Amino acid sequence: MTASLPTRPAEPPMVLDAGTLGRPVHLLAQFSKQLREDLAELLRLRLNVRYRARFEVSQVAMRRLDTRAHEAGWLSFGADAGEIACAIDRGVLMSVLAYRYGLRTPPAEQSGAEAPRETATEERLAALLGQQFVELLAGRIEAGPGAPLPQRPLPFKPIGRLPPARGCWLLEAQVVEHSHGSQGRISLAIGDGWMNRLWHQLTPLRAKAGEQLEQAAPLPTRLTLTLVARLLQKDIPLGQLADLHVGDVIPISLGTTDVLIDDSRLFTATVAEHQGKLCLTSFADVD
Repeated sequence: MTASLPTRPAEPPMVLDAGTLGRPVHLLAQFSKQLREDLAELLRLRLNVRYRARFEVSQVAMRRLDTRAHEAGWLSFGADAGEIACAIDRGVLMSVLAYRYGLRTPPAEQSGAEAPRETATEERLAALLGQQFVELLAGRIEAGPGAPLPQRPLPFKPIGRLPPARGCWLLEAQVVEHSHGSQGRISLAIGDGWMNRLWHQLTPLRAKAGEQLEQAAPLPTRLTLTLVARLLQKDIPLGQLADLHVGDVIPISLGTTDVLIDDSRLFTATVAEHQGKLCLTSFADVD
């Protein structure tokens, strides 16, 4: 009697995203790390230094939006290269408002009461911060990872409260304010135009046309070697060498010379004169 082992259900095959084929998706983590530093510096200069706040970016990650995003809180901004939308969690906005108006705690956290309705002041703050975050992201895309950000931000204009569509790329930054104990996300939805620019920045630069032609040429025409011609070697007695003075002439005659590559003697050649220049001719292989 033999016992049959339970069979494990087969794992479903991984579904390939056609939108990422041929794209340097593995480099998005490097870009996210760079943007985390940029965003932390922006919060430090605009909020922490000004209000003595303690905003910190804990992490930044990019993912593809599998479903349609929630419609609340999104503000879309447009430029020549395309659109970028931004949504800021209300906890982050309330914490910024608390510092602006000198409150000890954000309004949404006072006495455990329900969060107040969105005000015009909150809307203006969301639009102001959203445009700054969008311009920061666009500047980093234009500059590329590791390069300094442009001195002047790219001009963006608000174009409405349009939520991002399914399939776009979403960059999410987790923000913590330690003094208030509040936290939330800053979400940036990158449109196709700006995402194509980002793919272009992350893709290694292709060889120039001349380099491509050079690579296509046969190896003997592409391989560069340095020839060294040993023109003269003369033996003289030590006594004669010691008697030499400035202006003395040592008679020599040029015959065959050795041609070396990396100190390896490969050829012999004859030294000739052509239009006032010494040249090598009559190459012969070394036996």
